[in-house]
Amino acid sequence: MSDVNKEELVGRLRKALGEAVRDSKGPGAVALVGTQDGIVFHSAAGNAQSQPSRRAAVNDTIYDLASLTKVVATTTAIMKLNEAQKLNLDQPAGEWIPIPAFMKFTIRQLLNHTAGLTAGKPLYRSHKSVDAMLQYYATLPLLNPPGTRYRYSDPGFMALGKIVEIAGRDSLDGFCDREIFRPLKMSDTRFNPPKSFKPRIAATENCRWRGRVIQGEVHDENAYAVGGVAGHAGLFSTASDLGLFCRAMIAGDVLTDSTIQAMIRRGQISHWPWRGLGWALDPWSTLNEGYLPARTAFGHTGWTGTCLWMDRDSGVYAVLLGNTCHPSRRRRDNGEFRRTFYTAVSKNVLPNQTNTQVGLDRLVHERFDGLRGKRIALLTNHAAKDSLGRHILDVFALAPDARLTILYSPEHGLRGQAEAGASVSSEGGQVPIVSLYGDRKAPTADELGKVDVFVVDLQDVGARYYTYAATMKACMKACEAAGTPVVVLDRPNPVGGVALEGPIAKDGGSLVRYARIPIRHGMTLGELAVFFKRTEFTSPRFSVLVKTMENWERHRLFDECQLAWTPPSPNLPTAQTALAYVGMCLFEGTNLNEGRGTDRPFLVAGAPWLKAKRIIEAIGPDDRVGVELSTVEYTPKSIPGKAANPRFKNQQCQGVALRFVNPADARPFRLTIALLSAIRDEHKRKLEWLPFFDTLAGTEGLRAQIDAGESAAQIIAGYDSALTQFDNDRPKRYT
Repeated sequence: MSDVNKEELVGRLRKALGEAVRDSKGPGAVALVGTQDGIVFHSAAGNAQSQPSRRAAVNDTIYDLASLTKVVATTTAIMKLNEAQKLNLDQPAGEWIPIPAFMKFTIRQLLNHTAGLTAGKPLYRSHKSVDAMLQYYATLPLLNPPGTRYRYSDPGFMALGKIVEIAGRDSLDGFCDREIFRPLKMSDTRFNPPKSFKPRIAATENCRWRGRVIQGEVHDENAYAVGGVAGHAGLFSTASDLGLFCRAMIAGDVLTDSTIQAMIRRGQISHWPWRGLGWALDPWSTLNEGYLPARTAFGHTGWTGTCLWMDRDSGVYAVLLGNTCHPSRRRRDNGEFRRTFYTAVSKNVLPNQTNTQVGLDRLVHERFDGLRGKRIALLTNHAAKDSLGRHILDVFALAPDARLTILYSPEHGLRGQAEAGASVSSEGGQVPIVSLYGDRKAPTADELGKVDVFVVDLQDVGARYYTYAATMKACMKACEAAGTPVVVLDRPNPVGGVALEGPIAKDGGSLVRYARIPIRHGMTLGELAVFFKRTEFTSPRFSVLVKTMENWERHRLFDECQLAWTPPSPNLPTAQTALAYVGMCLFEGTNLNEGRGTDRPFLVAGAPWLKAKRIIEAIGPDDRVGVELSTVEYTPKSIPGKAANPRFKNQQCQGVALRFVNPADARPFRLTIALLSAIRDEHKRKLEWLPFFDTLAGTEGLRAQIDAGESAAQIIAGYDSALTQFDNDRPKRYT
């Protein structure tokens, strides 16, 4: 939860609710936000009705939930029947509904919208029962083989509602009232609400077909035509009642914990991991469904302007009820309605996390748009995984019409097992693997002549002296010459995109000094590709497309993204190691050991002769912000694949150890300069600069400044003007 006081939090959410109503051009709304500890926010804005007379929305206004019916009523009912062993989710639906065509798909496939049924047809003028509508849908061919594609479908939930009635031996509304609503004390939740509720019910559309403003009867025409009770729509409720439902789902009081976990498990639809059994999962901030920044969040929306999301891990839930279709659907914007409010909830209630979707996720979400039917060259390695942890090669297997023709690997190889600087051999096979670290640095014209598009998916670490961006740049140059378009699947900069550190590098042909950017450059690999195209490529026809991430903000460090860290190279075992690497890699250009040959690479630095305690005492508080320093004794060992021959192998070193206590505030480059300055002062005759130091730094000036006795603060201040200009000029695809 946010650390702002409740009064301030309520004020922010109330403001956001008013803005959501305004931005959506809707009449009004009611919202409720809470945790298992209680309600955080409950308020109304605007009107429940504007025609034919005006009536204000209040906290207990009742709304037509539209498709929230699918999850609050129908999905919950089906899962209760499954728990009671009255049905099996993997049974063909035709075993319950005696329609031969329904034997082709299962109850589970109806729940996750993969049965292949149409989204729905306007049958309300000609069909007056659920049975008649289902008979009609059975005459239509399936749009895809069951289980092979996600297609949101109202008819599928009409069928599920019918199965509830047969298996539950009751009407759908009767079963739900008995088994769900009454046990949870949801006293305002009904299909076909009684007349006594009408003064509290928000109006929906001024319906031409019915010739009146709809109030107290279901808006969905097909549900209305069959009597107001259907599996896809028809339920009415209040924010308070839905809060009770959310709390019960979070606590496991309405269904068992194992059932709920089965419903919201990500990845059960391999080609569409954002859908569970009934529920939408792992939300995206820019889409129309609303958003909680939690990988484990699940929710649903309703066409009339309703939405709810909840997260079992944090216990947070947020209900947003509106009637944006009143008095007409023409001007309303449900997406803006939900985004405006849920963004405020995310920032103020769950501010320290987000569920980042990487570019590879976006490629799946867009159904491999731009790559279908193409011959593809792919620059990647073992760390290119989606948010489910699936490797890119496994993800590409889901798109058989996207043809991988050749694979390229950067330093450390496709499998990431070679240690830094080691040449990596190419491999033959059905899809050849070509190493671009060794004799080769870029694709050949002949290779690019056999492909249609060049795709890049690499996890960078946010420091200029990490070589992956240089390899990408060399590939881009080759692609420009060959006229081959480039697509970059973006990933987080693990050290964030706000802080910039270090000198702007001079131009040079080194893999660690490949562009005029600072050491901590603050860009994702996609932004680097845009930067390269803008500053170094001349052909106006050269295409560079970035598949951007979802739910990543510039200030986020990797540990806030709810992604599993796969070490992009052997000596970066954690995301915090990558943060340390921004500065501590400079020790590679000295005669000290930088932690290679230990289980803490870049988190320790030392030598047998180092007076570590004296060094730490010399580091001022401004230079060690966010970091705790301590002395350590360690002995570097030979570690195959990581450090075969580390400096001071088998010798006991006295060292300085880093521990990040506030990673967001840490400035590891500044800390490293302070450490080097202190070591220089204490060990003038023993500290040695290796030629590689200037290459890493990107300039000869840094070494000279340290030798001249300048402090870290003085050195850092000298970079301010250049970094400010760079910050103004660099591409920023994310806020």
